[in-house]
Amino acid sequence: MRFFAHPDTSAGPEAGYREHYLAADARQASVAIAAWLVPLLLFAGGDYFLFGASRQLVVLLTLRLAFAAFSLYTISALAKITTPREYDNILLRWAVFAVIAVLYFNYAWARYIPPNGVLTILIIFSAYMVFPARLPIRLAPPLALSAGNFFLHLWVSEPISPQILFTSLVALAMANTLGIIFSTWLHKHRLTEFQARLEETRVKEELGRLAATDDLTGVLNRRKIMELAAREYERFVRERRPLSVAMIDIDRFKKLNDTYGHEAGDLVLTSFTAYVARQLRREDIWGRLGGDEFVLILPDTPAEQAEAVAERLRVGTEAVVWQDQELPYTISSGIAAAREKDQSVDEVFKRADKALYNAKRRGRNRTEILS
Repeated sequence: MRFFAHPDTSAGPEAGYREHYLAADARQASVAIAAWLVPLLLFAGGDYFLFGASRQLVVLLTLRLAFAAFSLYTISALAKITTPREYDNILLRWAVFAVIAVLYFNYAWARYIPPNGVLTILIIFSAYMVFPARLPIRLAPPLALSAGNFFLHLWVSEPISPQILFTSLVALAMANTLGIIFSTWLHKHRLTEFQARLEETRVKEELGRLAATDDLTGVLNRRKIMELAAREYERFVRERRPLSVAMIDIDRFKKLNDTYGHEAGDLVLTSFTAYVARQLRREDIWGRLGGDEFVLILPDTPAEQAEAVAERLRVGTEAVVWQDQELPYTISSGIAAAREKDQSVDEVFKRADKALYNAKRRGRNRTEILS
């Protein structure tokens, strides 16, 4: 049965936050990895300048080419991801390779350029910014690179003064601190933006639901019913699949209202609509035209089957309890099926309404079909 429901936000916005930004994050990471390949390959000239045609040059060139190949593979893999977990795992593997490669390059160049140079500090800071992921994955690579470079500085560099050592520590601490601060701010900003979009979507859906449903019963209102009926009729014309309409009235509803009051009448309406809704298929269209008039649209259902459905609903109707007394009620239904010669769904509605009139005229509490 077709109806409108509130969006489920019980799992909280975090459940969809990563999925919402997944494609953008994958593109951002791919661009960053591709950009880092440029200095990686350009610095091969520095390898030759420092080491000449030596074994060390071959090792460095091999590592640069291997890292470039793995980076291209990572970019290709990022284009195919479907879940945040895949994104995190792919980037974590790349980050491990990157940390090992950078540490080895810094080790090889340590006699000429300090391991904690400006380029390394920029790499550490940027690692926090360009790969939005779970916090442990954001922290692990830059912290590992920072620790590795610090011990590398102590191990292979020329003797250094306490002032230089302190400056190196401060630079590493600032790069990591600022990286954590800015990446956390970015995460919160994007989460806030996502929450705002989620709320905007929820409000739009709620407004759509309110515009399409009956205030009292919660089923579809006349405007939405006619919209869906026209759509189903178009499908009938296009595919020639059976389509039936049942017009349903609560018998002597005015008398019930006059005798017991409108609150009792409202209880009958809400109980009846809920009862019918429980009996229908997902594809059936059920709604209130106004007052005690209802309509049931049955796609892929010939008139004879629609009559059987209406009879089952009629027989199953039960009394409601109002102020410790039972209020029995009955219903009457009129059935009509779409015909090839019909010009619109309105003609089907008119025949169903005429069949309902016949049911009322012949004593109520019955189902009539107009073929």
